[in-house]
Amino acid sequence: MKRYYLSATAIAAIGISSQISALAQSAPQDDSRRLEVVTVTTQKQEQSLIDVPINVSVTSQDLIDKLAADDLEDLGNFIPGLSVQAQSLNAPSYSLRGVVSDGGTPRVAMFQNGVAIGNPGFATNLAIYDMERVEVVKGPQATLFGQGALVGGINFIQNHASLNGNSGSLTLEGGDYSFLRAEGHYNYVLSDTLAVRVAGQVKNMDGYVPNTANSPDLMGQDTTALRTAVRWAPTPKLTADLYVNYQEDDSTGTQFTSGFFPVNGKVDPYGATAMNVNDDQVRGKLGNDRELFYVTANVEYDLNDAWSLTSLTDYRNLFSNEAWDSDGIAINLLQFYQARQANTFSQELRLNYDAGGKLTAFFGGNYFTINGKDILRFSTDEAYAQSLFAPNLVSAVAPEGTSVDQFGAYLASQGLPGGQNLGSFDTPLQYSMLAFLMGGGSLVPLYGEHLEEQVATYGRDTYDLFGDVTYALTDRLEVTAGLRYTKEELSASTIAHVLKSNPYLAGRNGVTMAPTLVLSAATLDNLASASEDTDGAFTWRLNAAYRVSDNINTWVAYGRGRRPEVLSASGANYDVIDAETLDNVEVGMFGRFFDERLQMTSSIYYGQYKDFQTTKFDPIQGIFITENSGNATQYGFEFDGQALVSENVRLLATYAYTHSQYDDEDDDGNPLQFAGNSFRISPEHSFSLAADITIPAGEYGQFSIVPTYIWKDDHFFEDDNGYDYVADGNGGFTRVRETYPDGTPVDEFQDAYGIANLRIGFDSASERWGAYVLGENIFDEEYLIDVGNTGGAFGLHTIIRGKPQMLKAGVYFKF
Repeated sequence: MKRYYLSATAIAAIGISSQISALAQSAPQDDSRRLEVVTVTTQKQEQSLIDVPINVSVTSQDLIDKLAADDLEDLGNFIPGLSVQAQSLNAPSYSLRGVVSDGGTPRVAMFQNGVAIGNPGFATNLAIYDMERVEVVKGPQATLFGQGALVGGINFIQNHASLNGNSGSLTLEGGDYSFLRAEGHYNYVLSDTLAVRVAGQVKNMDGYVPNTANSPDLMGQDTTALRTAVRWAPTPKLTADLYVNYQEDDSTGTQFTSGFFPVNGKVDPYGATAMNVNDDQVRGKLGNDRELFYVTANVEYDLNDAWSLTSLTDYRNLFSNEAWDSDGIAINLLQFYQARQANTFSQELRLNYDAGGKLTAFFGGNYFTINGKDILRFSTDEAYAQSLFAPNLVSAVAPEGTSVDQFGAYLASQGLPGGQNLGSFDTPLQYSMLAFLMGGGSLVPLYGEHLEEQVATYGRDTYDLFGDVTYALTDRLEVTAGLRYTKEELSASTIAHVLKSNPYLAGRNGVTMAPTLVLSAATLDNLASASEDTDGAFTWRLNAAYRVSDNINTWVAYGRGRRPEVLSASGANYDVIDAETLDNVEVGMFGRFFDERLQMTSSIYYGQYKDFQTTKFDPIQGIFITENSGNATQYGFEFDGQALVSENVRLLATYAYTHSQYDDEDDDGNPLQFAGNSFRISPEHSFSLAADITIPAGEYGQFSIVPTYIWKDDHFFEDDNGYDYVADGNGGFTRVRETYPDGTPVDEFQDAYGIANLRIGFDSASERWGAYVLGENIFDEEYLIDVGNTGGAFGLHTIIRGKPQMLKAGVYFKF
């Protein structure tokens, strides 16, 4: 069936191509359809997309619905250069042009209604509904969006309240895995100057990964989201918009299927898993519950015909609780719980200048502050932990070359009951090996409820001044220069506690005989804190745009992006990790052809990273740390286009070639640890195809058929590309393949794959109601979205599968 689908797609593409060619031969009739002219606010002002000398991908809510891309992971499939790994509410990863933003301050700036929401990262996975549009901007855009836009930005722009009349909508949808979705809005005009819009979404789905342990099936989620927008326009010069957003999520947990422990007799990432939760993980089940509350006020006032003032104020209150099983099997080995809370506030003031002449500009300042607190708990059964750390323990006390089995046999011969089970996870040794050796044969039972807790706080105050000027040298040539100055104040603290320990060892654990097993002993009941006022830094952009014709604009751009310094814990101290910078050169074009029935955006780019920051979990300290991993290079090509090939057929296509990898040496000529490695979740080639086909049904309405196909090249899941790195004594590194405890190599690689979706609908002639059926991943393609995760830091890599086939059906009403 898959072969027939692809063949049909190819035949359709050939037919469409011939129709496009025909368009070049004859102009369409005056009453024929045209592609919609897209308006964006990427450059802090309303502009037609053709006037913006930047690579921008824009998606409206209508297109989001047709593509069935109601979450960012699905939407990212139709944005060239963007890959989204939304495996968890708490830890989504955004890869733009091969560069991942998944820890610390963002590389991909996330915005909602013009306000930065990328910090903290656990609050960036938003419900996508009642949107006016989503703008994805590529390349360093620090001048426009702040330092978080190292490699680009994503701006979710929701619908504002409208003064143009009352309207409403309601959509109801159901499907596999008890999927239910209800969403809608109502816009009500209170007076000539005041309107309010209320929107909401309820989306529930059971987990699609069967779980045989004591928690529900995994990858399920319940979401309730509410939005209120108010617009007040008392005079033609003043417009004020208020947005209040609330979102509550409750997930059943991310699938962390073990690549080592079998479930039902085999290791199968596409089968059942066995992930358990214990009482020390606070929640009664695995997963994440989260609350997000946002208030945003945008006030625009025209001072005169040339100058306008904009004030953008935002407050956010964020809570999250998550429990996860990092070993992926129904034993208490690597059990984690994290509670997170953060408050943010930002204020931007901006002056825009446009007198209708050759010069346009904006100038302004921004203040952003965040204060957060994270509580991380680690619980384990010491017997299983001793089995996990057995190779390290044996190497510390036995002659070189002694295996775990050999030393276990020795322990048994010395009278340790069950000593031969050292290293076993099926029947683990129940006594402390080290206590037996250090105590002259003492038998100390291992404790089943070891519990550690770490409390960390963080703060960041950011001050920005920025300006951007565009000048038309001729009727066709414009130049733009932008500059942003940023200064930050950082603070952080960490303290650890042992909440439960082996009752026979007076505050020590029975595995390592130390107070802590995973968390840093240096911060045990000892508050470590640090603060840093960073040096101010500049970022910039220089653009030149040449208008070839009314319908073709070309540009060349040079920009510097910056990911700021961070405080990274190191025992009882903190290190200041240098800022990461990107210098990027890009050449691109936007064009509308064949009487506005074909349009496309494309660009080629080349960028150099310096002091590329890597965030990873450190099992020694039990925390995520950031370190500089060296320099890197990226270059590529992107295409985003659509064609109205007939009155009833629209074709959409995207393609991205992305080359992003670490350099061989740093600026001083020192070999890099990840030399030559590809960036994680960065396929070299990727494309998407979609057709929007309508079939008239006379006076009743019309049918619509929307097939889509997404293809991604092979790629790695970790920057280490599946290797451990050992210093070779000559300043370089020797790569050693990562393995599971039994020596089996770990495969952190996903082969190329493609996913096909199909939506068939009916829209009434009145445009008041409609119905549709939807098939997602209709050929049930099996693919992975991650390998490694927290368990990978302990040698127990876990695996997350992609979405399986899902069938849905829905109806909508407009009033």
